[in-house]
Amino acid sequence: MSANIATNIRACTLADIESISDWLDTTENNPWSVKAITEVLEKPHYRVLVSHSASAVKGLCLFTLVADECNLLYITVDSQYRQQGIGRQLLNALITQCQQQSISRVFLEVRESNQAAIALYASAGFINNGMRKNYYPAIKTVLVNQLDSQLDSQLDSQLDNENSQRETALLFDLSLIEINKEAN
Repeated sequence: MSANIATNIRACTLADIESISDWLDTTENNPWSVKAITEVLEKPHYRVLVSHSASAVKGLCLFTLVADECNLLYITVDSQYRQQGIGRQLLNALITQCQQQSISRVFLEVRESNQAAIALYASAGFINNGMRKNYYPAIKTVLVNQLDSQLDSQLDSQLDNENSQRETALLFDLSLIEINKEAN
């Protein structure tokens, strides 16, 4: 994985749709259209988080919150920004939001062939709960995964580690700025 890039995570707005549409429809195996994402922004149980920088939206996370459960429906990152930690940042933001709202379980389905996503979810503490064969058109098998609230301490540790990595990267960036100032 390349170094993490500086992004912010926040709720998606209608103003983000144009930036998302620049890349979403070209995303491989994309089950969500820009139109569908626009429509769910107005539905009460749906949430869409975006990872953005000053210039553009780089990724999104779509999920539902109903009662004390979350269903992660989709995480995707613009292909030019993949392998930079954005998917992990979005997943961590979703988990944090669930913890803040006392959500006890997070469910997701992932294509059996999507090894990068499977590894990401496993590293966040998701466990495989089974599989669905031939449930979706054009998808042979999906794995059903779950994250339970008893894993909160593991998640807190993972988030602390990520925050520590961000602080180290920021200090390194500040050091480079100081070196450049001294050189000039």
